[in-house]
Amino acid sequence: MGNDDELQIIQLYREHNQYMVAGDVEQLGMLLDDNFQLTHMTGMVQSKQKWLEEIKTKQMQYFSSTEEAVTVNMKNSRQADLIGQSKVDASIHGSRNTWPLQLTLHVEKIAAADWKIMNIEAAMY
Repeated sequence: MGNDDELQIIQLYREHNQYMVAGDVEQLGMLLDDNFQLTHMTGMVQSKQKWLEEIKTKQMQYFSSTEEAVTVNMKNSRQADLIGQSKVDASIHGSRNTWPLQLTLHVEKIAAADWKIMNIEAAMY
């Protein structure tokens, strides 16, 4: 535990944003636990399958994500929370804007060195 884990978790967040913007649902899906849920800033909750489907069909399209701040809070050797703040240019159900998006990622270590995103809560900051 320690710095290596924190670096891996930050990398996971950055890959998540990168694949989200690329619309690469296959790679993005590999970062997410099967029971993953995303709570949008509106309070709407989506399953992994539903969110990836909306990215695939471009109902949710992410054009860019500019990281501003990232903090990792290790809960124990297998669980952590990451709070990431980024300016995200996206079109959500036809409405395009740049949002100051704060994502809280709850992550768990599944295998020896494999962190997965269990769920995400989105908010504005």
